[in-house]
Amino acid sequence: MSIDHARTSIVSTTDEEEPVPRTRRSTLYLLQDVSPAIDDLHEALNLKYEEEQGFKVQEVGIGDVPGLLYTGVIGKDRTPDWTETVYQLTGVRSEITNWTAAGVLLVPVDDAVFALTYGMGHLLLDFSHVVPGFGFGFVLRTLKPDAIRQVTHSMMDARGRTDRNSAAQDQHIRAFAIEEYGEVVSRLAGKLGETTLTLSKGRKQSVQIAGTDALKIHLATSPNELLADLVEINRINKEESPAPEFDAIARVRPLKRDDPRRAELDRCLDELLGDPSLGSIALAAPMTCLDEADSAASYWVKVGPRRESIQDLELDHVLGKMRNMGEGERLVALTKGHIQLCRDEAGNEPASPKIPAHKWLAAEVSLRTSRFFYHEGRWYEVGDRHLESIREQVRQILTAPAGISLIDWIVDFKDEKTYNEKAAEAGGFVCMDRQLIETEQHPRGFESCDLFGKGNELIHVKRAESTAPLNHLFAQGRVSADALRLDREARQELLERVRELDPSHPVKDDFMPKKVIYAISLKSGKPLTVENLFTFAQVSLLQAVSALSNAGIKVAVVNVPTVSTRT
Repeated sequence: MSIDHARTSIVSTTDEEEPVPRTRRSTLYLLQDVSPAIDDLHEALNLKYEEEQGFKVQEVGIGDVPGLLYTGVIGKDRTPDWTETVYQLTGVRSEITNWTAAGVLLVPVDDAVFALTYGMGHLLLDFSHVVPGFGFGFVLRTLKPDAIRQVTHSMMDARGRTDRNSAAQDQHIRAFAIEEYGEVVSRLAGKLGETTLTLSKGRKQSVQIAGTDALKIHLATSPNELLADLVEINRINKEESPAPEFDAIARVRPLKRDDPRRAELDRCLDELLGDPSLGSIALAAPMTCLDEADSAASYWVKVGPRRESIQDLELDHVLGKMRNMGEGERLVALTKGHIQLCRDEAGNEPASPKIPAHKWLAAEVSLRTSRFFYHEGRWYEVGDRHLESIREQVRQILTAPAGISLIDWIVDFKDEKTYNEKAAEAGGFVCMDRQLIETEQHPRGFESCDLFGKGNELIHVKRAESTAPLNHLFAQGRVSADALRLDREARQELLERVRELDPSHPVKDDFMPKKVIYAISLKSGKPLTVENLFTFAQVSLLQAVSALSNAGIKVAVVNVPTVSTRT
């Protein structure tokens, strides 16, 4: 949701002081594929509101620059859907309606077209014309690295997880929990550095800005000063470079629009949409509507000819609409389709723009020797140096001795439980598979490990054919170790289970987790090597190793070969 509260700066001055120019907190977008000609600016607008709700489009002047103003009220005279529930519960009928004002001002400047939105004005834009990452690119070039207040980052894996870290006071970018590997930072907020923008004039303290696709920034309220601000913002994004302290963040950036590899990557993604087993793909809420995602009561999903209202959105709701589509049609359908959040279950109260459906997907695709990550409709390359650094660290982990021996995985084993029982019997381990540890802090229970080693190792076993199970395996190891490290009740429960299953086990009362071992068998039958381990899984492994190592816990990985018969 656009945050456009009026914050007009009116500061009294003395004879010696220069007056502080007036500014207003604004939400700014940069548009693409839109001619600055006044007649062509209409293409960037969602004109549905003009047709259905009487919104007004006006040609205006900003100084001597012609622009376009689009304004109106959304939902006028519409009763909120929750009033019916209140009536059923209390017998009281509330005669109230929702009125939401919205406005957008399109301003051509040099070779660029900017959009300033007010209220719910972002709903009035056709988001296919919004330049992805414009605001983020600007803040990388202008924020003070030691005055960061908020960082939003997404895991580069098929879980589609997004984290937002905030600080009450200015922090250096290094103070935030950003993984060196496998994360895409999509939003930064903090204090603006030195610029010639209007908001920097006459002020002794820096002001805060934030950037994603949009830029949240104070802009001048007088025509000529506003135009000067937009010219300077355009120049900074074109000519300036990100601060060195943001190098790790800028390392994984999207491919340019004219990159020749994009067409082939799109073909690979189209195949993956038709057959998800070919790779890794997940559903992830775009940054544009992250604030609204938690409170959404329903979604409108349109992929293909039909639009459907869904209350609990799952990946299959999107992929299922493409099962009968042919090659080359699926990604096109996603791009033309959309997903929209709504505040009510009936879908009458929009909470977000109609965001193209392809921006809701996270996926990984291999192209020759490179790996690419699809996130919010953009392709990111995991650069060769970056990828080699990941692989080298994973290679060291995979080749390091684990200190234990496990039996091979026989293809006719029924399931992991069968393997764990056989491995425990052969190696003198305690089989803890499906032995949930339930405590006050973990009332639903957690699995401490699959096998408990003679040296108190926590051994987690997984038979995997895709990235998702390995992501779960690595996360399970972290959750278990943290619970046993921090929860005395969990440690006591583990001791009782181990001693009940193997009274001769030498585990002591002062047990603390010191070593986690991941035992992995690839269903393909291939050995567990860097070349055969999915990139998503490699990133997840590094993240688990980093977290566990920081807690003083050693980590090892064991390859469990697949064999056809008993040896």
